[in-house]
Amino acid sequence: MKLRSRITFGTLGLLLISLGLCCALIVSVSKKNMLNSTTSYVQTELQKLVANFFSSGNEIKKTDGTLTEESKIKYYFFKQTQYSDADTEYVLQNGDRMLYNNSGLNAGKILELDEAEESNNKAVYDIKSSIIHQGKNYYCICGKNIDIGEERYQISVVRSITGLYRQIYQMIAVCLVIGMIISMIAAVSMIIFLKKSFKPLELLKDEDDAISKGEYERHIEVKGKDELASLSQSFNAMAKAVESHIAEVEETSEARNRLIHALSHEMRTPVTAICGYAYSLRNMKMTDEQREEALGFIDIEAKRLGGLSGKLTDLVGLTPDKIELKDIELADLKKHLEMIWSGRDDIILTVGNGSIKGDMELLIMLITNLCDNAKKADATKINIDISERGISVKDNGKGIPQEDMKHIFEIFYQGDASRNQQGFGLGLALCQKIAALHNSRLCVESKLQEGSVFSLQFPYNSLMT
Repeated sequence: MKLRSRITFGTLGLLLISLGLCCALIVSVSKKNMLNSTTSYVQTELQKLVANFFSSGNEIKKTDGTLTEESKIKYYFFKQTQYSDADTEYVLQNGDRMLYNNSGLNAGKILELDEAEESNNKAVYDIKSSIIHQGKNYYCICGKNIDIGEERYQISVVRSITGLYRQIYQMIAVCLVIGMIISMIAAVSMIIFLKKSFKPLELLKDEDDAISKGEYERHIEVKGKDELASLSQSFNAMAKAVESHIAEVEETSEARNRLIHALSHEMRTPVTAICGYAYSLRNMKMTDEQREEALGFIDIEAKRLGGLSGKLTDLVGLTPDKIELKDIELADLKKHLEMIWSGRDDIILTVGNGSIKGDMELLIMLITNLCDNAKKADATKINIDISERGISVKDNGKGIPQEDMKHIFEIFYQGDASRNQQGFGLGLALCQKIAALHNSRLCVESKLQEGSVFSLQFPYNSLMT
């Protein structure tokens, strides 16, 4: 069973129990009040009857003879009760002898008037009351003992309360109907409310299923500011993180595949050349001059493989935990670069004053790689500008085609216009990594046949002022 259904049925169950208890309490209190009111009314009627009956007691006592006295009592009793309403009836009895009874009930026996008087020694004017059910009718009976002469009589008032009980049953039926209507309205309202409230959870499930199938770009539209909205926002953040991570993994995997393919391609040429010349030296007759030429080619290609290994080692080995950015005086950096390019008139070096925070060897490696890259692009003039703001290397080489711009920092990538046997396509990738280690990024602007400008800006927090 779904959570929404469990909450609906559970809440409806509690609602029905609450309504049932409320209805039962209302009916019980109403019934008690109605019965108490009726009993009070009957007791009042009894008290009036007894009071009026005693006011005629002197005339009854003057009559001589038992028969005449009973006749007098019946007459006065009838006289007092003849104008009562249709639901009120009266009983006058002397023990088991009925002197007057229009109710058909033995009220004295029902109320146990004689027994109660004799066993409990109660006052003669105490009133007893009872609610009884006979057949399909309900009655409220109130009675008491009175003494007339030497005789004890029981006077009782009997009121039919069948209509009252009918009202009570109608009240119960109305409560049940109202309770059912309220429950139905509550059920429909709760279903609509829960369906709307749990919609984000259903969307979460759908999106979770979609993500499990590889649709990582999916997200939930967030509405409101409740807990489910917060959960939806958290899910969207998680989905975005998963999408980003998957994209990163795919990009890394793709870059790794490109690296393996490029590495295989780059190594194939020198390895093939070395194997070919080695086979020739071992199996073919060669002159001393040819042998020296073959050995020279083997040496060149071996050094080429060594250079490739060194570049890869530099590229892979450069990690943030292995370098430490220190304060570098620009004057010291200028001295090192002038020593490297001593005697070269194609490089114009401009260095400002002040200091920067970085790694001296890595920055020299970046600048020299950019210069070597410019030289491979047939540059005859290279302007290097170094300041506290950053580094700029501008050349007048043949430039970079627009379609190659987005690939130039990829490992082993070499544009067709510059592809030659002088490099491996690792220089710019190494420069970009050095820039990243200095919390920056290497940018490039280039025009064909006009040259290129590579620039690196130091972040503000790395400058020394």
